[in-house]
Amino acid sequence: MTSAIAEANPTEHRRSSRLATALLVVPMLVAYALLPFRAVTDPDYWWHVRTGQLIYETRSVPKADPFSYTASGRPWVTHEWLTELAMYLVQRQFGYPGNAVLFGVIIALTWLAVYRTCRLRGLGETGALEFTLWAGAMSLGSLNARPQMITAFFLAVFALILTLFRRGRRHLIWLLPPLMALWVNLHGGYVIGLGLIVLALAGELWSRLAAHNRQLPRDLILCLFLSILVVPLNPHGFRELAYPFSYAGSGNASMRMIVEWQSPNFHEPLLLVFCASLLLAVAVGVCGGSASAADLLIGLAFTALALRSVRNIPLYAIVVTPILGERLGLWVRAVRRPFSAWRHRKLLLFTWPPVVLLLIIVMAVRGGGHLQLAREPSSEGYPAAAVAYLRAHPEDGRLFNDYGWGGYLIYELYPTRRVFIDGRADMYGDAFMETYLKAANVSPGWRETLDHYQVRFVLVPKDGPLAGALEGEPGWHLACEGAVERLFVRAAEE
Repeated sequence: MTSAIAEANPTEHRRSSRLATALLVVPMLVAYALLPFRAVTDPDYWWHVRTGQLIYETRSVPKADPFSYTASGRPWVTHEWLTELAMYLVQRQFGYPGNAVLFGVIIALTWLAVYRTCRLRGLGETGALEFTLWAGAMSLGSLNARPQMITAFFLAVFALILTLFRRGRRHLIWLLPPLMALWVNLHGGYVIGLGLIVLALAGELWSRLAAHNRQLPRDLILCLFLSILVVPLNPHGFRELAYPFSYAGSGNASMRMIVEWQSPNFHEPLLLVFCASLLLAVAVGVCGGSASAADLLIGLAFTALALRSVRNIPLYAIVVTPILGERLGLWVRAVRRPFSAWRHRKLLLFTWPPVVLLLIIVMAVRGGGHLQLAREPSSEGYPAAAVAYLRAHPEDGRLFNDYGWGGYLIYELYPTRRVFIDGRADMYGDAFMETYLKAANVSPGWRETLDHYQVRFVLVPKDGPLAGALEGEPGWHLACEGAVERLFVRAAEE
């Protein structure tokens, strides 16, 4: 019956098909676009905006630390400079909702690219939607207003272009080098894009060798060469090449001390979706037939990245989920079924409930149940009372602050006050991070640390170990207590 209608009026059938696809995809994209409207969950958001302001006002990109007194003048690779400039300009004009819209669009386009890749790999409309929602569920903890979303977007676009390349549209490969030139100025995760091209090239070589084809894939090789060639086209030149690898060492403080750089803890509810994906990958590998060499290499590489660091799980979801969908489609034909084969009741049953569930999870679990619509970002969870006190008492004295609040303090108090530490752990280095932790955790030598840096003000979580230690420490008194913080002041020496 459906095919008869299509033959009778093919134009009307195409319109109906496009409308049906839109009804499937648009609710998902709207749900993803709302994610950045939550309260600020990335503690680095604040210093990103202030860095953008510094770039705009000085008409130059800072190459040394301007924000702290502990690392003042130390070399700093501002690998997100163009994103930070955009964040400042948007917030200046439209407030925080402007940046929420900006990153909401970026997030929605990211998952639209993933959906399109799923479709190119043979999944039907409903199957592609379900796999894209599944990939998004793995990434919920990271989808907010932060520069990392730029890397997620470009990775999704690179994966889509490489999929189109393998399906005959080989001219599109030449879009990658100019996109790489833009990516390298927006976020240091550009190295993931280079890695994806390398894996695709290695897979192509492997497949050709297996088929006794000695002809080299010159287009992929040249594309990789040009993509590497454009990396130094940034304010830091060749230093940008080395920057991403500063996170590779197992001894790096960020890897050992920051939760999102640690390996996944599968007791966390949101990580169970990632665990299910790994189990599906094993099942598909055993029962779903053999994958191409490129897909196998890409799957293994991004699985290793995700198991190494929670921060990499969204990258795994973007690249590996369409591969899993294609492999599962060879095993379970339902996920390849076109829209025309589904009745409308089945369509509603299999698509809208997951979208509604995603919205409920976003609002209830990750967003505190309300949207952030005020011009200024919400200070909920940050030491707003202490900031008000410090503004009212601008007397001299160095401030020791909690790591997670450094960005907020830069946003609120720079240039009047410099911070002890903030989220730029790569710039501060391992030794200093250990020094900070010694004081924050009241480990032996904590008093000496405060003395060495001539600290007069200490701003820490109210229930933290340092707050408890200073409460009874001679020479210190509580100056201010807020919803989440305590501010202590050292008595002036006579």
